[in-house]
Amino acid sequence: MDSLAGYRHLELRPVAGSFGAEVVAIDGAGPDLERGLGEAAWHEIQSALLAHRLLLFRGQALSPETIVAASRRFGRPEAHIDSAHLLEGHPEIIKIGNLKVDGVMRSLFVNAREEWHFDYSYVSPPSIAALFYALAVPPDGGDTLFADSTAAFEALDAAEQAELRGLTAVHSWAHFHRQLEAMDPTRRPLSAEALAKHPPVRQPLVYRHPATGRESLWLCPHVIVEVEGLPAARSAALLERLQAHVVQARFFHRHR
Repeated sequence: MDSLAGYRHLELRPVAGSFGAEVVAIDGAGPDLERGLGEAAWHEIQSALLAHRLLLFRGQALSPETIVAASRRFGRPEAHIDSAHLLEGHPEIIKIGNLKVDGVMRSLFVNAREEWHFDYSYVSPPSIAALFYALAVPPDGGDTLFADSTAAFEALDAAEQAELRGLTAVHSWAHFHRQLEAMDPTRRPLSAEALAKHPPVRQPLVYRHPATGRESLWLCPHVIVEVEGLPAARSAALLERLQAHVVQARFFHRHR
């Protein structure tokens, strides 16, 4: 059966070769999360996310309350590690962008080259998903890029899959932050309190999803300090090679 079919309440459209689906209709009407959905529709949305790993809902006009309520459908919302730009009254939401008010930056802005990552890989346990809601986008650039590390792992030969399953990577917020500081001289160093709150954590290089059983590569080259048991040069070369594999066109989606 086509993985986009078989839903009673959802109509889906593929957005990329190996993953991703746009929700084009819910119960016969355009998707409108603000008006509220029934339990059966939410159950199918949860199932669709597990199946496709990326869901798009275009043309939404959402209140903060709706965004937080929607996030609770998938798990436990959490406050971002950067507490300076949380939405007032809604600490589960962080403001991201380059908006200045009276010359002061009012949102989190990474004034550097953004790197491939999965959110909160440097905490334990890491996030299971992320929700993004665009209020305004620039006329050029500003696209969000996604790579399907599940299909990428499944495309490797069985011998390499077995070898990678036995590896553990050390993820570090401090390590990542130092690289951001080097690229952005306006970025402040982490405080001793922040360093103590978020020490390095060990994560499997290959993650098996608890609900679907499918495995994926957990790659964050600029967050990973080392792959345990490998010399530094070999660890870096392995991460670089796997990253190049994951971001091939057949596993890649650019979202406008």
